[in-house]
Amino acid sequence: MLGVLLMVACTGPEADDSAGSADTWPQTDTAPPEGFEVSGTVLGLLGEPVVDVFVTVSTEFCIPDQTDAEGRFTVGQVAEGPKRLITYGDTATNGLFASVVFAFDAEGPLVFDGPVLAPELTEIWPLDPTAAEAQTIETADGLTLTVAAGAVTLAPFAPDELQVARVPVAQAPAFVPDGVALVDLFALHPIQSTLDPPARTSFPADTGLAPGAAVTFHSLDYDTGLLVPVATGTVDADGHPTTDTDQGIPELTWIGLSAESP
Repeated sequence: MLGVLLMVACTGPEADDSAGSADTWPQTDTAPPEGFEVSGTVLGLLGEPVVDVFVTVSTEFCIPDQTDAEGRFTVGQVAEGPKRLITYGDTATNGLFASVVFAFDAEGPLVFDGPVLAPELTEIWPLDPTAAEAQTIETADGLTLTVAAGAVTLAPFAPDELQVARVPVAQAPAFVPDGVALVDLFALHPIQSTLDPPARTSFPADTGLAPGAAVTFHSLDYDTGLLVPVATGTVDADGHPTTDTDQGIPELTWIGLSAESP
C-alpha cells in the first residue's frame, strides 16, 4: 500500500495504484531542484518513537524519509511554499499507527518544535465491503458507525477491517483550522477508503454536551491537510452526538466533533 499512498501524497486522490516501491521512488527524468530540509520526530501518544515510518513533505518530487530508532526524520530538497507533512502509519515496524497529515508553510530549513503525534491503532473491527446488510460497529470508547450495505470501497491493498483509536483533543495534530474547537477526535484506518452513502456516526456520550445541542462533524481532507466540516448533528437524549438523518462520515480518516456556536 505504500506506493499508492506516496502517489496520493504527491498528486492527490486521483492517482491510481501504479506507483513504484519506496526503493524506486520517484521515477523522473528531471533531477530534483536544490532545496532545504524539514526535520522532526514522530512519536506515539505515550511518547514512544514511531520507528521506520515513511514521511514525506508535499513537493513536486515528493522525496520520502524514514524515521530512525528515535522517531527522527529529515526530508530534503523541499521548496518554499505551502506544504503538507504526511506520515504513513502502516509502514512503522513497531506497531500500526494512524497516518498524520497537516498543512504548514515552508520558508526555509525547518525543525518542528514539538513531536508529530501518531496514535497507535490497537482496536480492530471486521469490515465487509460485500455485506448484504448494514454493519453497525460500536468501538470500546463508544464511537458508533452504521455502514450501509455496499457502501465501503476500500483503498487498494487495504485489509477488510476498520482500525480505530480515540485521540485526546489536546494531542490532535496541527490539522485543526483556526476557529474550530474540537470536543472529541478519532483516527480511522485504512485511509483513502470511502463510504457511499456516508456512514451515520454517533460519538461517545462523555463529551459533556447537553441533549439537543447542535454539533458539527469534521473529516480530515488529505489534499489540504485540514479538517473540514462534513455533517451536522444533534446530541440525542442519551448524550450521544449523532449525525442528522441522511448525513454521515464519507471516508475512513480522522474525524472530529465540535459544538456549533449559539
